[in-house]
Amino acid sequence: MPMPFGLPPPVPAFELFVASHGMTQGLSQSNGPQIIPRAYLQFGHVQVGAFWRNIDSPVANGIGVLFGRVSEKRGPTQLDIALLYRTRTGAHRPTVLHAWEVDATFRHSFGRLGVRLNAEYAPREFELGPSLFVEIGPSFRLAKDTNLFANLGRRERSGAPEYTAINIGISRAVGRKLVLDGRYYATDQSELGPRYHGRLVFSARLSL
Repeated sequence: MPMPFGLPPPVPAFELFVASHGMTQGLSQSNGPQIIPRAYLQFGHVQVGAFWRNIDSPVANGIGVLFGRVSEKRGPTQLDIALLYRTRTGAHRPTVLHAWEVDATFRHSFGRLGVRLNAEYAPREFELGPSLFVEIGPSFRLAKDTNLFANLGRRERSGAPEYTAINIGISRAVGRKLVLDGRYYATDQSELGPRYHGRLVFSARLSL
């Protein structure tokens, strides 16, 4: 039976991401390790799937996400656009449970040098107002399957502190299914508490 919109047959996939500490938009999200299982169907340039991540928060113990993503690559340039529907899980008290988000990522390579620009926008960040996080940074292919990178980000959110974040690190692909990553995170608002403190984080992503 042909697929609608001329899409190719779906290819199921699963990823498992494990980090020594949970981080999102440059801020701490957990008191210890974070585990993110992700399952999706790949229809050519289109992905549809779901993932969940644990968090340590006075409001909830996790975030479940349904997402759809479209990717387009032309030569050294790639554009990804994603729509996410996020739900807090294990809420500890009455609160806003759901939030939409739109992400866009632009990548371009110049041989061994690359640049990445990412924007994440939520029209309403749960009980808070609009939120925008923009991050840009270069990468450099040090050797086959090994990359150095640095990123500078800025978040502006109604009802919460605004801040600038940086992260620098190195990643290494081990075969075709495993990627190891080590990076240092910091913000310009460390006086606001542990969520904003600098920290070194190691992670691994396994694709099946």
